[in-house]
Amino acid sequence: MKTLVRWSVTLGLIVSPLLFPSFIKPTPVLALPKEEIVELLGGVPVFSLLNDQGSPLSRQLENNNIVIPVFMSRTDAQQLLTQLQKENSSLGNAYRVQVVPLGRIYETARQNSTNNQRLLLQYIPTVAEMEAAKKVASDNGEEYRGGVPLYMARIKSDQSYLTIQKDDQQIVPMFFEKATIQRWVETVKQSQPELGEQVEIQVVYLSDVIANLEQKNDALLKNLRFWPSEEMMKIIQSNQQNQQ
Repeated sequence: MKTLVRWSVTLGLIVSPLLFPSFIKPTPVLALPKEEIVELLGGVPVFSLLNDQGSPLSRQLENNNIVIPVFMSRTDAQQLLTQLQKENSSLGNAYRVQVVPLGRIYETARQNSTNNQRLLLQYIPTVAEMEAAKKVASDNGEEYRGGVPLYMARIKSDQSYLTIQKDDQQIVPMFFEKATIQRWVETVKQSQPELGEQVEIQVVYLSDVIANLEQKNDALLKNLRFWPSEEMMKIIQSNQQNQQ
C-alpha cells in the first residue's frame, strides 16, 4: 500500500459567513469525475493510525478485503490506539495517531483496490454526533442508520436546500456538527422569519454522499461543500498558518 504519512496537501476551508441563504434544487448533469471527488474530500481532515512506514492500521475480512478505520475525532482514534497498546503492546506501540486529508485516503484506497482485494474505508463517527443524528432523524420520522452523519438545511415545501454564496457560486454546506448548523438555522429564522419557518435539518451520511458523488447524475453534487467540525476547523487554521 502506498505510504500515507508523506502526503502534502492544503486543507481547504469555506470562509463565507453563514448568512443570507438562498436555495437550490437538484437537476440532472454528469456525475463528478474522480479528480473532483478527491479535491472535494481533500479539505476534510480526519484521523488514522499509521506506523513508521506510513501504512494505516487495518484488518482483513474473510472475503480478503481490507478495512481501514477512519476517525472524525482525534480522541476516538487515540482511544483505539490506547486499547490496542493494552491488548498487544508490540503492535500498538508501532502506531501513532496522524491527521490526514480524507481525499488522500480515498484516493489511495481506490488506487490500491483490485478485483481480488478491495480497500474499504470504515468511517467512525463521534458518540456526540451519533446521538445528535438520532434525535434529528427521529424528529423527521426517520431512523439513524449508523455511520458518520452530516447535516443539511432544506425547505420542507419543495425539498430544496439552503445555500451560501462563495465567490460567484451558490454552495450547499454539509455540516459535520449539529450545533453548527443549528446556529445557522437560528440565524436564518431571526433574519428571515418566513423562510426560517420552512427550514428543517436533514441527516445524510458521509458514506452515502461519497457513493452518490461516484454514481449519481445530479447538479446538486457539484455545489456540495463540507463544513468542518470545531476540531477540524482548528486543524485547518493551524495548517494554513504553518504554510504561511
